[in-house]
Amino acid sequence: MNNKKLRPVILAGGSGKRLWPLSTKERPKQFISIFGDLSLFDLSLQRVNKASLFKKPIIVTSIDYLEFVEDSIMRTGVEPEKIILEPFSKNTFPAISLAVMISLLKNKDESFLVTPSDHYISNNKEFHDSSKLAKGNVENGGLILFGVKPDRASTEYGYIRAINLEEEFNEVKEFIEKPSSDIVDRILKDPNVLWNTGIFIFNGSWFINACKEINQEVLEDIENLRPKQYPSSLYFYPNKKRFRELPGNPFDKAFVEMNKTNYVIPLIANWSDLGSWISLSELQKDPKADFTLFPDNNFKREERPWGFFEVLMETDSSKVKLISVSAGHKLSLQKHKYRSETWHVVQGEAKVTKDNERFTMTNGDSVIIHKNEEHRLENTSNKPLEIIEIQTGTYFGEDDIIRLKDSYGRADLH
Repeated sequence: MNNKKLRPVILAGGSGKRLWPLSTKERPKQFISIFGDLSLFDLSLQRVNKASLFKKPIIVTSIDYLEFVEDSIMRTGVEPEKIILEPFSKNTFPAISLAVMISLLKNKDESFLVTPSDHYISNNKEFHDSSKLAKGNVENGGLILFGVKPDRASTEYGYIRAINLEEEFNEVKEFIEKPSSDIVDRILKDPNVLWNTGIFIFNGSWFINACKEINQEVLEDIENLRPKQYPSSLYFYPNKKRFRELPGNPFDKAFVEMNKTNYVIPLIANWSDLGSWISLSELQKDPKADFTLFPDNNFKREERPWGFFEVLMETDSSKVKLISVSAGHKLSLQKHKYRSETWHVVQGEAKVTKDNERFTMTNGDSVIIHKNEEHRLENTSNKPLEIIEIQTGTYFGEDDIIRLKDSYGRADLH
């Protein structure tokens, strides 16, 4: 049994703009309090705050987000080992590699758990149990990934196909990157398929040796950023000029998919990367999630002749709704003076009218409706249609609906 503790590397430099307007480049989703008073980054710190299993974490973030990181450290009381402050965003391969190289200056036998800070994991105990299992196998070499059993057909996530999931610790057969909707149904018929969580465990010395075979040139560029000795300061600032010249490679493409020894452990927990309003909506509907999205808002469902809508978020400049259109129903042909709308299809098939255009949208498709554009949403199928509607503008009242045609006898409100 391997009794050595894992060194967490928490990645917190992403801009997370896919949850716009909730998440922005100035304050990305990992630093937003979605779950009560705690941000996703707070929860990530708390998740690795287990002294029997983990050492102090290394945090890799943008220098622009240092204030958020320090606030979270104060709030949670979790003390980091190092904070690496990237001057520019260069994706995850440079971030992970630099953190590992710096840590190995202190301990050449270190093993690491690398985790994003903007994901939702419902069960810390299951996370710790999976980490223990991985830790027991990490000295044998290879990259260990956490996978989650899919509970629905989703084009939002990448997939891992294992050899045989009846085994606790399993060899990876192949990776499937965010498949289209016509492919994902076939994938889910395989009992050995998992969602890829982007959480990795590996031994540091093994990783550096594997990188020399896979990506030697980039590795040397990153090594030039590493200090000669383990830095005494809590903060490490990479050289700006050298950092700017690094290629912006994601860890999956630069290392994982080219690595010959990948293994996967099932993580028995409710998980989401919260990468879009669609994934937030899916989590909101899941009874196992045990949380209420934006609990302070207290918005209620509003019924309509065509179905219903729920407001997920509202600010002075934006409003986000979940809209559900019953089978065979349609909204009025309408336009708005004061707002634009972006529609993202969550499930079902939408027939869309946009001025003189008519087209069909399915899961994952999006469209922008500009101010004063005539538009209509129809569900011609026999199943419910759900979309996320993001409104931006200066006024979001229901009286900014200029109805041109309506199937339910409702008059124009103007």
